[in-house]
Amino acid sequence: MSLKYNVLVTGATGAIGYAIAKKFKEQNHNVFVTGRNEEKLAKIKNEFDYSIALDLAQGGSYKTLSKEAEKVFGSVDVLVNNAGEYLWAPIEKTDFEQVEHLTKINFEVPYLLCSELVSGMKEKKFGRIINIASISGAVGEANATLYSATKSALIGMTKSLALEVAENNITVNIINPGWVDTELTHKALENDEKLINETLDMIPQRRFIEPAEIASLALWLTSDGARGVTGQYINMCAGLSIG
Repeated sequence: MSLKYNVLVTGATGAIGYAIAKKFKEQNHNVFVTGRNEEKLAKIKNEFDYSIALDLAQGGSYKTLSKEAEKVFGSVDVLVNNAGEYLWAPIEKTDFEQVEHLTKINFEVPYLLCSELVSGMKEKKFGRIINIASISGAVGEANATLYSATKSALIGMTKSLALEVAENNITVNIINPGWVDTELTHKALENDEKLINETLDMIPQRRFIEPAEIASLALWLTSDGARGVTGQYINMCAGLSIG
């Protein structure tokens, strides 16, 4: 009989976060979801065990979330830091407020959620932390320097935290998606067939990653078969990061 985990997924109103939460629920795990879009969250909340609408970029929302999760679960076994934002802008077109906001949502919040929840994992001698970043954090992206920097910071945090908690049977890993087949991706490409095809031409497999693929990888990283995988980042990008 497989173990039943208490799973917390942030950014669950987005395509990737929803796919991850759904995958864990399909395996009969207890799933707590959060997202800042109340309308979208209302549509999916009945599919999961618990939900709360929060803008994690605001004040101490991360603490509210961690306390609520521990209240309903006792402790969190699996933390999926999926919430994040993208910014495409030349560096000279970015300002202090954008630096502060993107750093907070893409790096500070995942860091602080880990700091809040890792004690419970240590007590149980079990934990799985999965951070969702981007290949932009691994290889860089022109005109997305701020975004890439915040995701690079997340990669560095993942490696260091993995070393810090390894003796406690806690693994910490990161998934770096490339272009993912979501509404946001098509919006970013202006739903322009020519622009979409030009983007596909840059991807060795000539396709976008499906959210379900990322969800399957996240689930595997919590399995017993992946217990030796920690401090790693996996580029799920259809080959984009290698050519």
